[in-house]
Amino acid sequence: MKVLVFAEKPSVGKDIARILGAKRRSDGYIEGDNHIVTWGFGHLVALGMPEQQNPAWKRWNLYDLPMLPEKWALSVLPSSKEQFYKVKSLFNRDDVDYIVNAADAGREGELIFRLVYELSGSTKPFKRLWISSMTDEAIKEGFSSIKEGAAYDNLASAAVCRSRADWLVGINFTRAYTKKHNSMLTVGRVQTPTLALIVNRQKEIDSFVPQDYWEVEAVFEKFKALYHNPKNKDYPSRLDKQEEAEAIAKLIEGKDALVKKLSVTSKKQAPPFLYDLTSLQREANQKYGLTAAKTLSILQNLYEKRKVLTYPRTDSRYLSEDIFPTLKNRMASLPAEYSEFLKYFEKVKPKKTKRVFNNSKITDHHAIIPTEKNAKDMRNWSREEQDIYDLVARRFIAVFYPDYIYKSASLILSIEKLEFRTGGQTPVDDGWRKVEPPAKRTAKQDEGGAEQEIPDLKKGDTLKVEGSGLLSKKTRPPARYTEASLLQTMETAGKLVEDEELRDAMKDSGLGTPATRAEIIEKLVKMEYVNRDKKSLVPTQKGVDLITLVSPSITSPELTGAWEKRLSDISKGQDSEKGFMQDIAVFVTNVISDVKTAPGSSFAAYSDRTGNVVKESPRRVKKSSGKRIEDCEVVGVCPLCKKGQIIEGNKGYGCNRFREGCNYVVWKEYYGKKLTKTALKALIEGKATQKLSGFIVDGKKVAGRLQFSSESGKIELSEE
Repeated sequence: MKVLVFAEKPSVGKDIARILGAKRRSDGYIEGDNHIVTWGFGHLVALGMPEQQNPAWKRWNLYDLPMLPEKWALSVLPSSKEQFYKVKSLFNRDDVDYIVNAADAGREGELIFRLVYELSGSTKPFKRLWISSMTDEAIKEGFSSIKEGAAYDNLASAAVCRSRADWLVGINFTRAYTKKHNSMLTVGRVQTPTLALIVNRQKEIDSFVPQDYWEVEAVFEKFKALYHNPKNKDYPSRLDKQEEAEAIAKLIEGKDALVKKLSVTSKKQAPPFLYDLTSLQREANQKYGLTAAKTLSILQNLYEKRKVLTYPRTDSRYLSEDIFPTLKNRMASLPAEYSEFLKYFEKVKPKKTKRVFNNSKITDHHAIIPTEKNAKDMRNWSREEQDIYDLVARRFIAVFYPDYIYKSASLILSIEKLEFRTGGQTPVDDGWRKVEPPAKRTAKQDEGGAEQEIPDLKKGDTLKVEGSGLLSKKTRPPARYTEASLLQTMETAGKLVEDEELRDAMKDSGLGTPATRAEIIEKLVKMEYVNRDKKSLVPTQKGVDLITLVSPSITSPELTGAWEKRLSDISKGQDSEKGFMQDIAVFVTNVISDVKTAPGSSFAAYSDRTGNVVKESPRRVKKSSGKRIEDCEVVGVCPLCKKGQIIEGNKGYGCNRFREGCNYVVWKEYYGKKLTKTALKALIEGKATQKLSGFIVDGKKVAGRLQFSSESGKIELSEE
């Protein structure tokens, strides 16, 4: 008898097969004397489309809503049919004793396996491989401590609930709002509240009216101080009238300043926490301008292929105590670039503190840290891989360094009976900042008061005012969201929380999960609800209109965050699958009822993905400048669903069965390059293009080939 291992993707399956000694390659699996290893392409199976749940639901009809399946039908993804049937055959092979679920160790990985297992009809027992690193040692150790599949039933329940809730909200509300307003409007359980955050921030910016104000600065030999206005409690340095500010500046010129109070306290700042996925994505966006999706892609490569970092899709910023004995080997694996920092540990050994090692703060995976695999070839990696690895490596070292210690000074002066205040910091011991130096302050940050060192003074001392300055300023609107600030807000479901420990406590109630947030942002951009403007995320008019139309309950980050908390509780066995799904059904029913009774809008029809008008009524189509779907030239059969026809639109070529769920599309432009008809023809036929130049990736021109990937279901660029 043999053990069948199911991996989430081919690359992982091949690594596992090598370690298990399976060498005989077949189409879709690798076999050995004792093991068979097969794989998916991510998801092979999904919840069926409405017509598969109930044939009457095929037609988009407002009065068929809500669609609430009593039994959930599953369907094989069109792009993965061939592999699914190979996997199904293996799942039911007579010589297979049991199956090992080796999909990614997380909620989505659990769902991927469970759906395949259910649709395969297999009754074989299954076990679970749960690892946080892809090194050979970690995989071997994982197989030696494998658990029964039932130990993860609660996680599977949460995964199924998430999938079904997204189906109920997404499909019901998309149909409801599309039919009600004669416009293709896509609504999602997490994506729409996230869009609402971006739209509402833009509304705040648009409605903001800047106000002039002035500040008065007293200039001394070694520092500066600002006038403190006792009438303005919220912004004590601000003056609303220019004449008043000018008078104060003139009054203090050349006068003596009396030291009324000088307070100097010794303070310390602990090292920052280790990275989870969201905090690392934020840091990479702030420091290097990388999108959340790009950072995740780099991390996945460093985890799966280079095997130098641990599992990336984690929501924990702590380590389990069993990692402590491995610290020496992990530090030894770091490249020579970090040897100066590691010398500290020759005299002072790392301590097992609760700030770093805390089993109670870990659910699925610990924080992202280096593995024990040697990373000495780091200089041969891509620049972005080096940057991301550097962030993780420095943080891994820094958490074991001492606190940053500094003296904080607060000075109050009296000049002509007017109060001036200033403050400053004097470093005493850089501690962990030796490993992670603070970023240089920008001119914009220094407007709020540059860091300055206060001289040794005492109460009663007098100083000569060397000069005065009049600072003319304007109030600023709130900043647009960047991916870094949006990820932080998603983490706390819209609540502004700066404290790291409090934010960690709220992570179960956020919008989405660390594993899904990047995908949500990318989806909003792809559907043209949001545009990227350098680092900023800006809503399009289409995005603004959608948020204007939909029910406030759908856009509520707090409500969606509460659902996410319940999903987390289900995974821990603290909430029930049945109760959660009943509440989702009630919510969907109530919103659909409101949509049916609400008046329709006069918004013009939106376009489908390729730029063609979705025909809802002859009157609306006449007003649009796009082609009608039925008037478009057919250029071939859809290579993804095998049923639809590929038609040309203004922006690209897409399947005319997009309403039925087929998302195949070939854009006329990729990575800033407009494609020739020859290149487009190759892509539509499922072939790779010739080598093309002029693609723009992260601001750089590159050359490569485009080809449809059956693994991801997307057109991908292979750089050459």
